[in-house]
Amino acid sequence: MLELQEEAGFTTFRDILLFAAALGFRVARRAPFTAVAGDPIRYETLIVPKYSEALVNMIAANVAKDDPEIMDDKRIEERIRSFEEYANGGFEYIQEQVNVRHQPAAMVVANLVADALSDSGGATAASVEELLGGTTW
Repeated sequence: MLELQEEAGFTTFRDILLFAAALGFRVARRAPFTAVAGDPIRYETLIVPKYSEALVNMIAANVAKDDPEIMDDKRIEERIRSFEEYANGGFEYIQEQVNVRHQPAAMVVANLVADALSDSGGATAASVEELLGGTTW
């Protein structure tokens, strides 16, 4: 994490964790989080700013698609565990790419971001019908 913060331009460990979890989810890499991997993620670290909490919730909602109760306050630990596992998987994937590409982590991260942006084709306009397609009044 220190290498990513110092060389890849991440300002906080929280930002690194968010990137790693999003990457782990994108590449479907989920690795159990053990004490060997490091300290557990404190939820307080993620809730400010609000978008951080939203990513934790979005990952959990996608993992448990048929379980809307995953968003219940009582299941916050389960959501955090999913986030931790995807973050750990993302870190594993970054390390794997560093080993395979023989590039520094900062270069790997830059390439992963560029790949993600080119794969998505960028933002496209959506019609009102598309935006409201699943809405019932």
